[in-house]
Amino acid sequence: MRNLWLVAKHEYVHTVARRGFIIGTLAIPLGLIGLIALIILVEGSGKNNLPVGYVDHTGVLEASRQATLPDAGDHVEIWAFPDEEAALAALEREEIQALFVLPADYLETQRSDLYYLEEPPSNDVWGEFDDFVRINVTAGLPQALQQRLLDGAGITVYDTVSGREFSERNVVNMVLPFVATFVFFFATMVGAGYMLGIVANEKENRTMEIMVSSVTPGQLIGGKTAGLLAASLTQLGIYVVATVVGLKLAMPYIPELQQATVPWDYLAMMALFFLPAYALIGAMMVAIGASVTELQQGQQVAGLLNLVFMLPIFLLPIFFSNPGHPLLVFFTFFPTSSFLTVSLRWGLGTVPLWQLAISWILLVASALFMVWVAARIFRAGMLRYGQPLNLKGAVEAIRAK
Repeated sequence: MRNLWLVAKHEYVHTVARRGFIIGTLAIPLGLIGLIALIILVEGSGKNNLPVGYVDHTGVLEASRQATLPDAGDHVEIWAFPDEEAALAALEREEIQALFVLPADYLETQRSDLYYLEEPPSNDVWGEFDDFVRINVTAGLPQALQQRLLDGAGITVYDTVSGREFSERNVVNMVLPFVATFVFFFATMVGAGYMLGIVANEKENRTMEIMVSSVTPGQLIGGKTAGLLAASLTQLGIYVVATVVGLKLAMPYIPELQQATVPWDYLAMMALFFLPAYALIGAMMVAIGASVTELQQGQQVAGLLNLVFMLPIFLLPIFFSNPGHPLLVFFTFFPTSSFLTVSLRWGLGTVPLWQLAISWILLVASALFMVWVAARIFRAGMLRYGQPLNLKGAVEAIRAK
C-alpha cells in the first residue's frame, strides 16, 4: 500500500506541474472572468437612463403612481405627454429614449404603439413600463390582488416521479447539467489522455521495466490512476470555485441568478458517477498504452474510444424532444455512455431512481472489471518491447491463471 501511495504522489505532482495541465486549468477560470467582465461592460455601456414618455388616450395612467412601484428609485423615469406631437418632439430632441402611445381602446385590445429613434428600449425598460401600466389599471383593486397581478404568472412544474421541481428559482438545475457535462467530460478525457501517454511512453523508453522491479503491476496502475484522479479533482475543484465566484459577481447583472438555488442532489449524483466513470476510462487507456509500441498508435485507438464516450452528445435532439426515449434509457445503462446520458437527462426531465441505481451498479462493476483486465494486459505487455499486443494475446493474458 505504501508503494501505491508513493506512485500516486509522484504522479500527482508530475501531472499538476505540466505546462499543459496548468494552461488547461487556468483557461476556464480566465475565460469566465473575461465573460463576466464583458457582461458588466455591456450592461454598463448599454444602459440608457433617459426617461420614457407616454401618451395615454384612455385616461387611466397617472405618472405619480410610478412612486408606488417596488424599488421605485431604481426605475427609469416615466413622463406623461398631452399628445403625440409634443412627445415626438421630445423624442427628436433625445429628451426621452422611447415613446409609448396607448389608444383609446387599449383596455379592450391591449395594443399600443412604440416610437424610438435608433435602438428600441431594453427589456428592463419595457418591463418597467409594463409594471407601470399594470399598477394603474389595477389601482382600484385590493392591494394583495394588485400585487399578485403585478408579479405576473409564476409557474412551477412538479415531477411526481423524482420529486423535483422546475421553475425560475431553480433555473440553474436546467443549465448546470449541460455546463457540467462538458466540464466533467473535458477533465476526464484530459486525465485519461495523460494516463495513456504515461504508460505508452514508459513502455517505449523501457522505464517500465525498472519500475516493476520495485512495485507490482497492480500497485503501479492503482497509484497512477489515484494520482491522476486527484489531479483531475483538483482541476474540477478550481473550476467549481471559479464558477461560484463568477456567479456571485454576475448576480447583480443577471436577475435570473438572484433567485437560483444550488442543485445539491445533482452534484451528489454526478460525484457518484464521476469516480467509477473515471476509473473505467483510465483502465481502458492503461490497457491501450500497454498494448501498443508507440504513443501515436495509442492516441489513434484512444480517439476512436473517445467517440464511444461522446456518443450521447450527438443525440442532443433526442434529449430535447424526449428525455425518456428508449434509446436514451439504453445509453443510461450502457457503462461508457451512462455518465453523460444521466447528466443530460437530469437537466431536461426525469431519471427514475431505479434507472440511476442500475446504471451506477453496472458502471461500478464495469470499472472494477476493466481495472482487473487492464492489470492483466499491462502485466503481459509491459516487457514486450517493440512488439504490440494483439487481440489474441490480450485475450490470452486475461484468461491466464
